[in-house]
Amino acid sequence: MAKTLFLKAHTRKQIGRTELKAVRKAGKVPGVLYGKQNSQPIEINEKELTTVLHKSSSENVLLDLELLDDADKSQKRLALVQDVQHHPLEDYIIHIDLHEIAQDEKLRTEVAVTAVGEPIGAKSGGIFETLLRTLHVECLPKDLPESITVDVSSLEIGQSIHVGAIALPEGVTVLNHKELSVFSVAKPKEEEEPKPGAATAEAVQPEVIKEKKTDEAAAPAADAKKDAPKKDAKK
Repeated sequence: MAKTLFLKAHTRKQIGRTELKAVRKAGKVPGVLYGKQNSQPIEINEKELTTVLHKSSSENVLLDLELLDDADKSQKRLALVQDVQHHPLEDYIIHIDLHEIAQDEKLRTEVAVTAVGEPIGAKSGGIFETLLRTLHVECLPKDLPESITVDVSSLEIGQSIHVGAIALPEGVTVLNHKELSVFSVAKPKEEEEPKPGAATAEAVQPEVIKEKKTDEAAAPAADAKKDAPKKDAKK
């Protein structure tokens, strides 16, 4: 199951571009905590946030959030990381969105699905294909899996594993259509053989027939030869 990681956050009132630059300059990451009723602008220490995110091996990160106000009064919130934005050129976080959830309410999210084992069909020349990389699931926060693994070692050429055939962790319901293929082994592509006679046709060169001179074309040449002056014989 997905780990619940502890993190501190502070409420903030700065929402303009200039104010956000000041927050980042102070070594903090601006963000928003989205709740059912309203949204709360927050800021989190950049180093602490980076450390927490690196501890998680899943894209679904559950946070045991301690939210502090200006008077350092704290409130406990359970939140799911919804989106993390990085600087386009440098590797650091510039913004984060969190979604507040309740322990006793089911949530819907995407969970990575990974293959385990080498398919029989792939060993005999077939092409193993991953058709779905995530599954849309519904569950309580405590049942949220880091990922869903599927044993594909028995797959032969021409066979597929569909959503409905995947064994799910307890408490997890998949919302994708059950007939969707997740993994498959396709037939290897066959090389096209040249068609019979194609090589022979290319090798045979067309015969070039020289055009014969017609009588009308030959006659002037013969007359010119007769009329040509003869050279005087040497005395």
